Amino acid sequence: MSVVPKLTVYQYCKDMEQNNIILSFKGTVSQEILADVGISLRTKFGAHNLSKKIFAIFVELAQNIYHHSAQKEYLVTKGRPSGIGLIMVQNMPDHLVLTSGNVINMQQKAKLLNKCEYINSLDEEALREYYKSQRKKPDAGGTGANIGLIDIARRSGYPLAYSIQDIDDEYAFFALSVRVNKEDEA
Repeated sequence: MSVVPKLTVYQYCKDMEQNNIILSFKGTVSQEILADVGISLRTKFGAHNLSKKIFAIFVELAQNIYHHSAQKEYLVTKGRPSGIGLIMVQNMPDHLVLTSGNVINMQQKAKLLNKCEYINSLDEEALREYYKSQRKKPDAGGTGANIGLIDIARRSGYPLAYSIQDIDDEYAFFALSVRVNKEDEA
């Protein structure tokens, strides 16, 4: 007796096409992946401001996965663990949607929700000031200046769309989407 898989490659391709997904990556985030995707995005959208904005947001999403995903894979070439997650780009008629997702530790959940809510509560000027104040803070032993989510919101000009779904008592799945208008960047 043969078991038919729930997911077929053909159906997966159809689903991606119906949802206007032009790029989808799931796996370990590395510098090589970022470089390859950067070339792909620049080729797709040209060398103008839109491709730069998309690439900058893509890099921030990827860095969030690289540094903060609870799922890690040890890359021999890098000598350290790298985060595992998902990044997608949807090409809608007048805008793009960049989405990332990764597993987080349950301890991160409340802090992440509060940070996203706070960022979304700020207007453009307050967001700029918050960005500046966070850049001035010392690193405190973490990764980066803790400005990735702020930078994503500033670059897109739209609120962060996010959700956190509990997996079990220890882990949750964090999904983040951001819209980028095409017409503003032509």
